[in-house]
Amino acid sequence: MSARKIILPSSLCAVVQRHIALGLIPAASIAPKAAVPRTPPPRSPHRSPERPRSALAAAILSSSLTGQTWAIPPARPRSFSETEQSESFTRSPLCLHNAVLNELSLDGKRVLVGLKLDWSKAHASFYLFVLMPVKLLPGSQTELQSLRQHAQELVDENDALKLTVHRLNVELSRYQARFRPLPKQEVRGLPKTGSPPPWLLDMKYLCPLLLAYEDRMEEKDTLLRDTEEEVKKLRVRAEEVIKENEMLHDEIAKTSVDSQKDCQQLQQQALLVLQENQVLIDQLEAQHVKAKANHSRQQSEVTKMSKQVMLLEAEKQRLQADLVESRREAQIHAEEAQVLRASLKDAVTWDEHCSITGKLRRQLEQEESRNRSGADQLLLRASGLQEENRSLAQDKTRLSAEVETVKQRVVNVLCSDWSAVTIPASVLQQEKQGFVSRILKGTVRFGKLQDEIKFPHFLLQTRD
Repeated sequence: MSARKIILPSSLCAVVQRHIALGLIPAASIAPKAAVPRTPPPRSPHRSPERPRSALAAAILSSSLTGQTWAIPPARPRSFSETEQSESFTRSPLCLHNAVLNELSLDGKRVLVGLKLDWSKAHASFYLFVLMPVKLLPGSQTELQSLRQHAQELVDENDALKLTVHRLNVELSRYQARFRPLPKQEVRGLPKTGSPPPWLLDMKYLCPLLLAYEDRMEEKDTLLRDTEEEVKKLRVRAEEVIKENEMLHDEIAKTSVDSQKDCQQLQQQALLVLQENQVLIDQLEAQHVKAKANHSRQQSEVTKMSKQVMLLEAEKQRLQADLVESRREAQIHAEEAQVLRASLKDAVTWDEHCSITGKLRRQLEQEESRNRSGADQLLLRASGLQEENRSLAQDKTRLSAEVETVKQRVVNVLCSDWSAVTIPASVLQQEKQGFVSRILKGTVRFGKLQDEIKFPHFLLQTRD
C-alpha cells in the first residue's frame, strides 16, 4: 500500500484557523483548555444523520490544529447516496462549512444539531486511515506517540464539543421560548453555488454562546451600574446622616449641663411624686379597708334587719290572724250580750243583785279568813314537820354512822364468834328497819302537809 503526503498551504491553514476561531470548532485546542467536566450532556433520542468522513478531512483538521504534515493513505471507494456522490472530496474547507450550515439550516428546532457527530466512528476512521498506515512506516515511533497524544486531545475536544452543543441547545430553547419559530421559507438553506453570504462569518450566527455571554455581561454591567448608583446614593445619604449626627452631638454637648440640672430637678420631682403617690396609695388602702369594714358591718346590720323584718312580718301575720279571731269572738260576744240583755229584762233587780252579791262577798271573806287561819295552822304544822324531818335526817345520819361502826364491829367480831354476833346484828337490823320506816312515814306526812298547804294558796289565788 502506497502512502502519500499532503502539505496544506499556509493560506488554507489560515482559513481553517480563522473558521475555528469564529466558532465552528471551539478554541480549546488552541488556547489553554479550562477545566471542563467529563460528564456528557443528555443525548437526544433521535440520532443525527451519519455523514461520510474522509482521511483528508481528518488530516486537514489535525494539521490545522498542530501545524504538522501527516502521511495519509490513498482514498478508498465508499458507498454514498446520490446527493453525496455528486460532491467531491476535494472541496475546500469553506465549501464543507457551507454544506454543514446548509444541513443545519434545514433543522428549525436546533441550529447546531449537525455538530452532534458520532465521534466514536470518526475516531475509529481516523485510527484506521491515519494511524494504521503510520505504523507500517519505518522509524515512525515518535510520530505514533504524537498521533496518540493528538487522538487523546481529539477525544477531549469531542467532550468539549458535546458540552458546547448542550449549551447551544439550552440557549436555543431559551431563544425559541422567547421568539416565534421560523417558517420553512425562511430556513430553506444556503445556495450551493456562488459566494457565501456576508452573515455567514458573523459572530452573531457562528458563536451564539459568545453573544449570550455578551448579553449576560451587559445585564451584569447594567446591574453593576444600578448598584453603583445606589451605593453612591447610600454614600451621600450616609454622609448626610453623619453630618446630622455630628450636629446632634454638638447640640447635645451644648445642652448637656442644662440637661443634667433639669434631669436632677426631674429626679427630685419624680421622688416627691413617688412619695406622694405612696402616701395616696396608703390612704387609699386605709379607706379601702375602712370601706370594706363598713360594708361588712352594714351587711351584717342589713342581715339583722332583714331577719327582724321577717320576724315582724311573721308577728304581723300572727297578729292579723289574732285580730281576725278577736273580731270574730267580739262579734260572738256582742251577739251573746244582746241575748243576755234580752234575757235580763226578766231578771232580778239591781238592789236584789247588790244584796245577794254583798251576802256572797261576806261569805267569801269569812271563808277566806277560815282558809287563812287553816293555812297558818298548816304552815305551823309543816314547819314542825320540817323540824321533825330535819331531826330525823340527823338521826338517820347518826344511825347510819352507828350502823357503819356496827358493821365494822360485826366484821371484826365475825372472825372470832359468829354465833354470838348473830342476835345483836338481827336486833340492830330491826332497829335500822324501824328507823327507816319512821323516816319514810315522816316524809309521807311531810308531802301530804305540803299538798295541803299548796291547795289553800291555790284557792286564794283563784278567788283573788
